[in-house]
Amino acid sequence: MAKYILKYGRDDRVKFISHLDFVRCFHRAVRRSPLNFEFSQGFNPHPVMTIAQPLPVAVTSECEYMKVGLVTELGESEIVDELNRAMPPGFVFYAARQVFAKEIDLTKINMAEYIVEIECPAPADVSVIMAEKELVVPKKTKSGIKDSDIRPHIFEAEDLGYADGIQTLRLIISCGSSYNLKPETVVTAMEKYCDGFTYTFTAAHRRRMLIDFMDVI
Repeated sequence: MAKYILKYGRDDRVKFISHLDFVRCFHRAVRRSPLNFEFSQGFNPHPVMTIAQPLPVAVTSECEYMKVGLVTELGESEIVDELNRAMPPGFVFYAARQVFAKEIDLTKINMAEYIVEIECPAPADVSVIMAEKELVVPKKTKSGIKDSDIRPHIFEAEDLGYADGIQTLRLIISCGSSYNLKPETVVTAMEKYCDGFTYTFTAAHRRRMLIDFMDVI
């Protein structure tokens, strides 16, 4: 038995799959492959696995991580190949790395980099957002929707250009168990604080998850 960190992603074909449906899909894929789960002990054993940060519905990604216990004699690249053969189209596994103890602690992930496309009549001046001392917008929490200052959780915001009615941004924002900020919440703040800016649609792609600006693996 060994623990592995798996890096994976999903594209537009499966971006509306929920987190729980992905977990069920992964369980079935492992059963179809030569791999075997390590199971927890106790009255109700279940596969030993932890997903770093559930991906919101409608967001694509190339940088998701999970830690999973596997009983296998396959090498890391072979594990990736077997999972890609077993998973449905739209999901892809990029890497597997065997880990020991807590040399990689997924609970320490606290940032994510996104590429965000915004459909809007005219682009927003992103420098306005970064110049503000606070950005108070409605944010969904466990106890309901409350006004929240999200400015401390926006680390970088870069305008990548505007073409054909689409403004593209690169954001590095909080992501993790202590505070999780969604890209669309940042766009909501842009609509409130950037004069004349309105939008009709956003699409987000998670490109990196980070621990203090460092890649996980």
